Amino acid sequence: MRRVLAVAAVLCVLAAVSMLLPPWECAGQAVVVWQAHDPVGDDDGPGTYVYPTNPAFAPFSGIFDLAEFRIVHDPDNVYFEIGMATIANTWNAPDGFSHQLINVYIDTTPNAGRVDTMRDGAFVLFDPGHAWDVNVRIMGWGGTRVYMASDDPASPGMSDGVSAEALPDGKTIRATVSKKVVGEPSDVWKYYVTVASQDGYGPDNHRPVMAQGGAWVFGGGSDLDVNPNVIDILAPESGPRSQHNQLGSWSESQRRLAVLYPANADARLVPGIGHAAAAVAGLLVLAVLGFIMVRAARGRPGGSGD
Repeated sequence: MRRVLAVAAVLCVLAAVSMLLPPWECAGQAVVVWQAHDPVGDDDGPGTYVYPTNPAFAPFSGIFDLAEFRIVHDPDNVYFEIGMATIANTWNAPDGFSHQLINVYIDTTPNAGRVDTMRDGAFVLFDPGHAWDVNVRIMGWGGTRVYMASDDPASPGMSDGVSAEALPDGKTIRATVSKKVVGEPSDVWKYYVTVASQDGYGPDNHRPVMAQGGAWVFGGGSDLDVNPNVIDILAPESGPRSQHNQLGSWSESQRRLAVLYPANADARLVPGIGHAAAAVAGLLVLAVLGFIMVRAARGRPGGSGD
């Protein structure tokens, strides 16, 4: 029995060590860096927005309702997966989605980056403590691009090694970005995720939110280009950094834009786990399993001998 326990102990150690290595080196698979769920049914911006009335936006809910965000990588690429309540490809975009304009802003480098959106359109600002360095802009019609905070507002963005598509589940949009473009993901990256409506005639391709809604504009905002043209963000359901509080922090009288905060700076979101956390959790699980195996062996007849 001691030999059995010795073999089991070796296997446990090997398994624990493997968890400290990149998973593709152990199993040839990609790994989830971080993920979180977003409350469903909150595609109303600060709580006041209503959908455009044109039938193209039917069923007038869900199309801009963020449900989940996940960042995954393998040896070559980083995958940004955005789960929606539903995806409508009303105008048959070749990417599989027509309506959504999704921006993932990433704070990759402390004490660097910018707090504006580089071009007017979303009408939001970002927490100065987590200025963004990389912007993955996900659009239909081949419009997906990556921008850096150092880019000029007239920059066309990077498109080589960048693509997006709707997955067969009908609820997930995946952007694929080469690591040559975006770099190696880190557990310390911070993410902002915003969902807007793609409009080829709107400011920076954002469909406007006006005071009064109409066939092709959202309602419930203002007419002064100060309210966010953002319908949903990745944020907790309640508390000071809830979506409604963040997107509602704009002021028409003071001409103040709303300020957003990184989603993974708030522990109230339901998260996935990163590399280091996975390794620690795996070690704890393996230690418990080893303890159970030893106790079980001792409880068997002859368990104290060979």
